[in-house]
Amino acid sequence: MEKIEFLLEKLDDRIPSSLAKRLDTLDDLQEKLEASGEDYEKNPTDDNRDSYNEVIEYVENMELGIIRDLEALLEKRKAEELAKEQKANEPATPPASTEAPATPPAKSEEKKDGSGVLTLVIGGVLLIASFGAINYFRKQ
Repeated sequence: MEKIEFLLEKLDDRIPSSLAKRLDTLDDLQEKLEASGEDYEKNPTDDNRDSYNEVIEYVENMELGIIRDLEALLEKRKAEELAKEQKANEPATPPASTEAPATPPAKSEEKKDGSGVLTLVIGGVLLIASFGAINYFRKQ
């Protein structure tokens, strides 16, 4: 839990709502874990021990998942900040390049043109089929 608090501090407590909900759920589970531990201390049976161990394992797995997600979010934000700094530090005019600019392949243009024609053909067929169905049901 300490690591989660440390990561939240690094993120200035700005996290997505889904992650906040998971943190609330983790808090609730921590309370249930304490209650389950008290039950086990009062009545140490095999069933209570198994139940207590399952709750511990589930809470630990959830905590590790949240830590992993918080670390990923922190890394993402650091990368964004680094990209902003690099963009701000770049000179206003980009250096001249000896390479020619990349040209898109001609096939993609042909595909776009072909897909538009295909869409029109399919639309026309559906339109004709709809009118045919309307006429068929009117006659009956």
